[in-house]
Amino acid sequence: MPFAQRDKQGRIIALFSEPRAEAQEEIPASDEAVLAFLLSGNADRQETKSYLSQTDDEMIRVVEDVIDLLIKKNLILLTDLPDAAQRKLIMRKRLRAKFLLDDTVLVEDDHIL
Repeated sequence: MPFAQRDKQGRIIALFSEPRAEAQEEIPASDEAVLAFLLSGNADRQETKSYLSQTDDEMIRVVEDVIDLLIKKNLILLTDLPDAAQRKLIMRKRLRAKFLLDDTVLVEDDHIL
């Protein structure tokens, strides 16, 4: 999660990957204020790139969940996907299942869709 520096009006004026004296507030990368800052044109290229990297994991999870939902509803078959995609999805499903058994915190997040 990025660390936000805010102005006197409470608007984000900078984001950092590490806490700083002027940026102690850790804020979720998916927070509306972060997106508003990045879209405002005040963010530099590195801040925007960092945001994209931080949200990649979240997007990967969304894509996996959408594919699972499409398969469960019989709208697509796993075998409709290229072999490489099938292998990657199966591997991630196995890894996620292992973590679900080891970590009950992840169970709540698994039922997003």
